[in-house]
Amino acid sequence: MIITRTSNGRYHVPCFALLAIVSACGGGSSTSGTGGGAGSGSGGSVGSTGSAGTSAAAGTSGGAGTSGEAGTSGNAGTGGNVAPTGSAGVTGGAGTSGSAGASGAAGNTGAGGNTSGRGGNGGQTGSAGRGGTTGTGATGTAGSAAAGRGGTTGSAGSTGAGGAAMPSAGCGKTTATPASGHFTIDASGTMREYIIKIPAGYDGNHPYRLIIAFHGRMYDAASVDAGGAPSPSGPYYGIEPLSGGSAIFVAAQALSTSWTNANDIPYVNAMITRFKADLCIDQRRIFATGFSMGAIQTIALGCAEADQFRAIAPMSGSLNGGTCSGTQQLAYWGSHGTNDPTINISNGRMVRDTFRMRNHCTTTTVAGSPSGCVNYQGCDTGYPVTWCEFDGVHEPPPYSGSAIWAFFSQF
Repeated sequence: MIITRTSNGRYHVPCFALLAIVSACGGGSSTSGTGGGAGSGSGGSVGSTGSAGTSAAAGTSGGAGTSGEAGTSGNAGTGGNVAPTGSAGVTGGAGTSGSAGASGAAGNTGAGGNTSGRGGNGGQTGSAGRGGTTGTGATGTAGSAAAGRGGTTGSAGSTGAGGAAMPSAGCGKTTATPASGHFTIDASGTMREYIIKIPAGYDGNHPYRLIIAFHGRMYDAASVDAGGAPSPSGPYYGIEPLSGGSAIFVAAQALSTSWTNANDIPYVNAMITRFKADLCIDQRRIFATGFSMGAIQTIALGCAEADQFRAIAPMSGSLNGGTCSGTQQLAYWGSHGTNDPTINISNGRMVRDTFRMRNHCTTTTVAGSPSGCVNYQGCDTGYPVTWCEFDGVHEPPPYSGSAIWAFFSQF
């Protein structure tokens, strides 16, 4: 049961994704047979030339070469989705078109279905691969595994978004709209607070994205919820106004010792557990974002609790203690001012590289949006890494809302 509590206090705390059918027909020349007719000359020896007509019969055996067309039966290998039929093309090896039998290897094209499966396209991609039973079955499995929290159907496939929605236990639990506002929760014996914003027209049968935002030093949950400083573009760093009611937002509140408290991760886990039980949450689409010390907390969650989140978006952050536990992939968006005097940009780049390597991205980038952002190439499907540097100090980028929402909403 959720206990409602109104809090007017503000907290000021220290910082913290041809078959090519080759057919050749052998054909003997029947015109050499007319040479036998020429043997009717008076010279008997010419008659013996007629015996060359016998070689014309050999031409007939050339006609047997046309049986090489059986090689085109390799075409059955291409037409059938079942890989073993393709191997029948080997019988085409009798003729020169037997090379078409090699096209029977196109049955292996189904293996291509396995590769495309990593996009989370599920069994559908396998079918498109026309790779037979191998392409169909294996792709469906790979789709859900590679997506990590991806759907068993992989229906979100074309974007590698991580599969269909996974409704939480709270879906269908109530038809009434839950209340927005201040609440408390017991996290490992410590009472903690948070603010939640439920979308207008909340549908208890529709799984919503869940976005948890963390405040920075000298700020609090109330400032995040209201869209006050340091946010340049509105509530929840400008993300909430752009969501169109498709997400539930939570502003987390630090203890007096800020986000370095050992209770912080249990606190976040306790909130997520409550929300899954009481609200209709898409368990595959839970996100975290934060600025400054709130970015450090966001990064700490990405390192230790990657299985809980689909993506994170820290702004002007660093690694807590210089280390990042865990190895699981996690979609990553980060930003940092080039003239940040509080947390040097080198710290932000270190975090970026940690997740870039975790997601197996290369060091090659292409320009992203807005200007100054880059997208790393070669990342594992469904786990992109975007990095944004801007001409600024210790502050969220002026485009935080639009850029972070574009990144989160692709999943």
